[in-house]
Amino acid sequence: MKLLLSRFKKLTLLLSVFSLGCLSLALHAQPLEEQVSAPAVVEATTDVEATMKLMALYYKKALTAVDISQMQNEINALQHEVASVQQYQFPSEKQPVFQKGLMEVQQQLTLVQQTLSTGDLALAKQQLAQVDHLKKQYHKKRSPSFWQLLFGG
Repeated sequence: MKLLLSRFKKLTLLLSVFSLGCLSLALHAQPLEEQVSAPAVVEATTDVEATMKLMALYYKKALTAVDISQMQNEINALQHEVASVQQYQFPSEKQPVFQKGLMEVQQQLTLVQQTLSTGDLALAKQQLAQVDHLKKQYHKKRSPSFWQLLFGG
């Protein structure tokens, strides 16, 4: 029974990642003007872990982009995924902290987009690196260490 349940969980995760990948391809298939100008309806994610993995992929692709349009596409996709996580209802005691972190990430991504619109790819990549610092900061709040639990903080 445990083996069957384990395989079911793996299959569910695989299907979630596959469907998010298909969504990613669909987003990238649209011309950039349509992605920017058409306000997309963002629905809450149902699988935060898979969405976070997809966000990490877009982050890495944006950081390794060789031109502005490629980086803009990856940042657009990353912003969409962040927006879907912002719609998710976290446990009530964590909701304000996570929402604050996600808002800070969105603000940083907006700054990156503004820098890209001026044509400064190198500065945009430096600004994007701040998203990684935010991720580390808020992931510590998600999973406190043994010492944090013991002594608070």
